[in-house]
Amino acid sequence: MTDATMAPGGQGVAGAGGAERTPIAGRLEALTRAVERSRRRQFDVRQIMLIAGSALMALGFLAIVLGWYGAAHSAYVFQEVPYLISGGLLGVALMAGGGFVFFAAWLVRMIEEDRASNTRMAQTLDRIDRALGAQPGAPSGAASGAASGADPASTLLASSGGAVGPGGGSAAGPGAAPARPGNGDGWS
Repeated sequence: MTDATMAPGGQGVAGAGGAERTPIAGRLEALTRAVERSRRRQFDVRQIMLIAGSALMALGFLAIVLGWYGAAHSAYVFQEVPYLISGGLLGVALMAGGGFVFFAAWLVRMIEEDRASNTRMAQTLDRIDRALGAQPGAPSGAASGAASGADPASTLLASSGGAVGPGGGSAAGPGAAPARPGNGDGWS
């Protein structure tokens, strides 16, 4: 593999082979155009999988019914066996394959929902972090708790003044009342 360098002005420089290489900027533009073309014709993979799974299961059911019909209307056993093999086994295989495709479509749906849920969770946590960082006298995000080695949740509770400690008592001291909403401790 040869090394290509970028000359001033975006022109490619000849590599070890001696031939002029395509400018890098031109190759990047071609890549950008190809990606845009592929994004325009996006298909819904889940919908395609559902249609393919239902078609495979319908064909499997049809093969089983045709195999049964051929075997049922035959007078000899040696004529029934090919019907059972071709219709029955092929039908079962098609139905199993269709079921697997349906299962894969369900997995794709679950992954999409999980990604959307994770995105919403990250946005919510970002909003909470910005809201806590905007309060006067509040620690600046998780950095203050992480720098001291403390748990961020306990740092947040301790900064609220009068938070409940780990033993169920007040974090303010053994005789202090636990924090309750509406009693002037900043929770109301």
